[in-house]
Amino acid sequence: MKRDAGIRFGVSGGTVLCALLACTGLTPVAAFAQDTGGVGGQAATAGAATEESEASGQLQDIVVTAQRREQKLQDVPVAVTAFDGKALQATGVTTVKELTFVDPSLNIPQVVGVYLPFLRGIGNAAGGNLGNESSVPVYIDDLYYTRLTTAYLAINSIDRVEVLKGPQGTLFGRNSSGGAIQMFTKDPGRSAEINGTVGYANYNRWSGQLYASTPISDTLAWNISVAGTDQRDGWGKSLATGRDIFTEKFVTVRSKLVWEPSADTRVKLVGFYAYSKGDIGMVNDRHSGTYASSAAVDAPGYPNPPVKLPSLADVPGDHFYDTRNDLPQFARAEGYGGSLRIDQSLGFADLVSITGFRRSDELIRLDADITSQNLLDGDLNSKDSQFTQEFQLKSKRGSPIEWIVGAYYLRSVVKYDPIVLYGDAFGGGTVEIRSKQIINSYSVFGQATVPLTDNTNVTLGLRYNIDDLNGSSPTYSNSKEFKKATWKGVIDHHFNDDVMAYASISRGYKSGAFKTFPLDSPPALPEVIDSYELGLKTELFDRHVRLNGALFWNDIKNPQVLAVDVQGLIPGIILTNAQKARIKGAEINIDAMVAPGLTLRGAATYLDGKYVRYINAPFYCLSGTSIAGPSTVQNGGPCPVPADGAAGNRLPNVAKWSFNLGANYRLETDIGQWVGDVGLSYTGRFAWNPDNFVSEKAVTLVNASLSFTPASLDWLTVGVWGKNIGGVKYYSITQESVGPLGTAGFQSGAAAPRTYGGTISFKF
Repeated sequence: MKRDAGIRFGVSGGTVLCALLACTGLTPVAAFAQDTGGVGGQAATAGAATEESEASGQLQDIVVTAQRREQKLQDVPVAVTAFDGKALQATGVTTVKELTFVDPSLNIPQVVGVYLPFLRGIGNAAGGNLGNESSVPVYIDDLYYTRLTTAYLAINSIDRVEVLKGPQGTLFGRNSSGGAIQMFTKDPGRSAEINGTVGYANYNRWSGQLYASTPISDTLAWNISVAGTDQRDGWGKSLATGRDIFTEKFVTVRSKLVWEPSADTRVKLVGFYAYSKGDIGMVNDRHSGTYASSAAVDAPGYPNPPVKLPSLADVPGDHFYDTRNDLPQFARAEGYGGSLRIDQSLGFADLVSITGFRRSDELIRLDADITSQNLLDGDLNSKDSQFTQEFQLKSKRGSPIEWIVGAYYLRSVVKYDPIVLYGDAFGGGTVEIRSKQIINSYSVFGQATVPLTDNTNVTLGLRYNIDDLNGSSPTYSNSKEFKKATWKGVIDHHFNDDVMAYASISRGYKSGAFKTFPLDSPPALPEVIDSYELGLKTELFDRHVRLNGALFWNDIKNPQVLAVDVQGLIPGIILTNAQKARIKGAEINIDAMVAPGLTLRGAATYLDGKYVRYINAPFYCLSGTSIAGPSTVQNGGPCPVPADGAAGNRLPNVAKWSFNLGANYRLETDIGQWVGDVGLSYTGRFAWNPDNFVSEKAVTLVNASLSFTPASLDWLTVGVWGKNIGGVKYYSITQESVGPLGTAGFQSGAAAPRTYGGTISFKF
């Protein structure tokens, strides 16, 4: 039988100060257990070592909701990494993108203000294309976000983050072929609370956040959290105009009202607003050493030898963060929404209803030619709205058989309204592109865990999905319905209280989607992932060490791929499918409490991801050497490509080796408490595109922080921190760009340089 989580859920909302380790298939860190209360109580997470852990000298339990119910992390036959807000703050993580620093199985490029999560090598670079959702969905307070813009995903008033690895096609369903990321913000409790932080960093970067919570009555409580950042100086300059580039600002507001009229009923109402503007994550230069086809032709059907395009990274001087752009680029997004969660005990089971909506308006301004000339510029005006409704009926806690059944509905409407292209390439005129995609998605699901013996359990799950897609533009319209069953089977065995092994087989599914820039062709086919996994979760040496690991194999059918195209003078994208890909890999992590107050952590991920069959892969004629194979027209010019296409090429954004190491030390002295944290993150070399022509170099980053809380002023904490202390220069995004008669090379955006700063925090 499944072991009970051993955590009491009441309505106090108080924190039981425990050191907990965040492991998942592999990456543990010390954690806090939290009593978050009520029928809909949410589980505890990872954090820094606390007084209780120091007194016991043991790592404490972590409770997660990876299976839509509270369970001990070590009892869940799923690879999950969990972190609480304090753990993330100590390690310097302030945005979802930076989770890669503490979980090596993640890679999260950012382009034009949108995050593109890759988990265990599975992701979707086309997620930046409006209407094409990520293969790794993100949920914030139980609400699924179809588009992952910057301000929504700033980590503010975070209670915990859970990273679920492998297909989650049964319980989470919607486009969770690679896994899922759950973020939970703080719920108001029965005690009044207020805390805040003001920070300043180099590049004239100001930041601040404020959280306030108070009970209104014995059954009603309310909170509000506000956070914002304003970086006024850029990492680089425009050589054409002298203005700063790589700046940003954002503000986010989130408020909750929790009503618990009885022990059987809990109602939570959430509202949120977010605004962001900046050019961090946008391309500003060409990738070092890339090529483009010549516009001239010296033989019938063949271009001149390729021309090496200039990159500021290749010229003398410190110009890595500079640009030649004359037009100020930015991505501006404003959005709002809300959700309503109702938890009701029915005696024999618990009923959960989750209703949510969200709306965003974006303007992305691009200097697409990456020059000081006004050749090709664009304004991408878009609107994005969604409505979701989910129902869950699940067994009571402690039932001999744990089960859950449910239904889910999503309506998503996105449109470019419009894209406006302008510049000298159009003779001073403009070109407008309009498109719209509507998705209605329906699904029903169920999962049950049945004990075979006192120590062995079998879990079976099934979900059936129906996705209705409609796409239209002024000159084209199409509709398509996709139906798919996804499933999961797991067997787990507890050898003793400290060692559990599991084996699973599951199928994940990512729906098809139209390309919307422009919308002029049928949608890409859905991608389907069959995953096989063996996992081991252990606690050793009287719970001083937690060592977890997993081996996995993923077969991917019809992986979705983003490519570029040009029709005359008008650039666009292609959303298509490869035929088959495969990823095999391993994860391991360890967390150890080696001395009072000192916790060490480490994690490593190995990935071997390749295309097995990709006969229609785009090759952009970028190198000066001849490629054997038939001649195929690509992007307005002929390009010799291999007969078997990209078969054998590495998957984009998939490094073979990634790992991180870290240490957290808490020291109590007569004058106060010191907390120090240092971490190292390594990401190996990986290709940016299916043709494997341009790769990102291996990168090693070091972060560190130190905070002090005076004994006489225990409400005040002063901290200093540094990120990328070694000042490593690398790219956060690289993508193909197109121009008339061929590719315009690979364009890139720089990742953050060395940054450092200080904070002052208070709590009452």
